[in-house]
Amino acid sequence: MGKREGFAVVAIPLLVAAIWWLPAMVFLGLLSVAVALAADELLAMARGAGAPVGRWIPLLMLLAVLAGSWYWGLAGTAVMSIAAVIILPTAQLAHPRSPDGGFAASAAAVFTVLYIGLCGACLGWLRILPADDLGIRLLFFFLGCIWVGDSGAYYVGSHFGRHKMSPRISPNKTWEGLAGGAAATFVAAAISKLVFGLPWSWGHMAALAAILAVAAPVGDLVESQFKRDTKVKDSSTLIPGHGGFLDRTDSLLYAA
Repeated sequence: MGKREGFAVVAIPLLVAAIWWLPAMVFLGLLSVAVALAADELLAMARGAGAPVGRWIPLLMLLAVLAGSWYWGLAGTAVMSIAAVIILPTAQLAHPRSPDGGFAASAAAVFTVLYIGLCGACLGWLRILPADDLGIRLLFFFLGCIWVGDSGAYYVGSHFGRHKMSPRISPNKTWEGLAGGAAATFVAAAISKLVFGLPWSWGHMAALAAILAVAAPVGDLVESQFKRDTKVKDSSTLIPGHGGFLDRTDSLLYAA
C-alpha cells in the first residue's frame, strides 16, 4: 500500500507537469517508452508460456506503428499495421526454433504490436488531434477519470467487496468495486468539465464517463486473462507496489 501510493505521489505530478508545460512531443516520447515497456512485458509473458517469440523486431514494429499513426494519421496507421502483419511472421522464419512454435510466436508478436500499438496510438491522439489546448484538457479529463475510477474501485472493493465479478480471471475484483469505480468516474468527469472548461454538454460528459467506467475495468480484465493463462501475478516488478507497465497501462490503453 505504501509503495503504491508513494509511487503515485511522485509520478503523477511529474506526468502532469510534462503534459501541461512541455511540448506534445515530450508526452509522446514518454508514452512511447511506457507502451514499449508494456509490450515487452506482454512478449515476455508469451515466451514464459512457451511461444518462441522474438523481442527487438516486434518492439521496433510497435514503435513504427506509433510513429506512423502520430505523424501520418490514419494512413500511417494502416501502412504500419499492414507492415507489422507481413514482417513479423516473416521474421519468425529466422528463429532458431523455426518451424516449431512458429504459429504461436507469430500470433503473439502480431497481437502485441497491434493491440498495444494501436491502443497506444489512440492515447497519443487524445493529446495531439484536438486544436489549441483542448488536447491537454481532454487528456487530463481522460487520465483523471481512469485513475480516479480505478482508485474508487480499489478502495470500495477492498473494504466492501463481497460479490466476485470474475473469480476465474481476477479473483479480487467485485461488483461493489465496479460500482464504486463507476461512481468515482462520473464524479471525476463532472469535476473535469468544470475545472478544464470542456466544451461538451453534461449529457455528452455523462456518456463519456459511462464508456470509461466500463472500458477501464474491462481492459484490466483482458490483461488479467493473459496473466492467468501464462501463470504470472504481475507483468513485471518494474514499478514498486504496482507491478509492471502493462499492469499500470492496461486500463488506459483499452479505454483510449
